[in-house]
Amino acid sequence: FEKRGIYGEEYGQVRTDAEYVWVLDPIDGTKSFITGKPLFGTLIACLKNGEPIIGVIDQCVLDERWVGVVGSGTTFNGNPITTAGCSELKESMMYATTPHMFHEGEESDKFKQMCNAVKRPLYGADCYAYAIVASGFGADVVVEADLGLYDYCALVPVVEGAGGVMSDWCGRRLTLGNHEASKGRVIACANEGLHKEAMAILGKSWSRPNVVSKIMKDGIWYLAVGIGIGIVLAKPKK
Repeated sequence: FEKRGIYGEEYGQVRTDAEYVWVLDPIDGTKSFITGKPLFGTLIACLKNGEPIIGVIDQCVLDERWVGVVGSGTTFNGNPITTAGCSELKESMMYATTPHMFHEGEESDKFKQMCNAVKRPLYGADCYAYAIVASGFGADVVVEADLGLYDYCALVPVVEGAGGVMSDWCGRRLTLGNHEASKGRVIACANEGLHKEAMAILGKSWSRPNVVSKIMKDGIWYLAVGIGIGIVLAKPKK
C-alpha cells in the first residue's frame, strides 16, 4: 500500500497526491458519541484522482451500513436503495448538525434563508442525515458548513449512488482539489429539482456584493474630497 494515500481526521495526511487516497473518519459525530446518541458513524472513502468513488457510512450500534460505489449504486445492509424526496423546497425536510456551525454574516444569513424556504429545519443527525436522505426515509435536504474533507467524502458516493445530488454551496463537485474553495460548505439533496432551488439561495454572489459596496463607498468618499478641494480652489482670492 506504499503507493496509496491517506487523509485522516486522527492521523493526518500521507501521499494525498497519489492516484488512490483513503479518507478516514473513525467517529463522525463526536458529540453524539460522547452523549450516547446513536447517530454517529464511521466514514470511509476512497478517492481516485481526488474524486470520491467509494463511500461507506457505518453505524455500529444500530448495525447499519450504507455503501456507495460510483457506477454501481448504493446499498443499505446489502440491499439497493434510492432517494425519494419531494419535488419542491417548500415541502422539504432539511437537516443540519447544528445551527451554530454557520459563521456569522453571509454564511449564517444564507442558512436562515434556507430555513425559511423549507417546510421544517431539523438538527442533530451528523452523517446519519445523509444516510436517511439516500435511503428515502423522509429527509430531503442536508445543508452544512465548516466540514473537513473527512466529514463529507464518504457521503458523496452514498448520496449520489442512490440518485441524490451533492455539491458545495456554489455547485462545485466535492473533491480533494476543490476543498479549499468549497470551505467545507456542503449540500445534499434527494433530487436535481431540490438542488437547483437550493442553489438559487446558497449560490448567489458570494462576497461580490461586499466588494461592490466597498468600491461604491470609496468612490463616494473620493468624490466628496474632490468636490471639497474644487470648492476651496474655486473661491476667489481676497
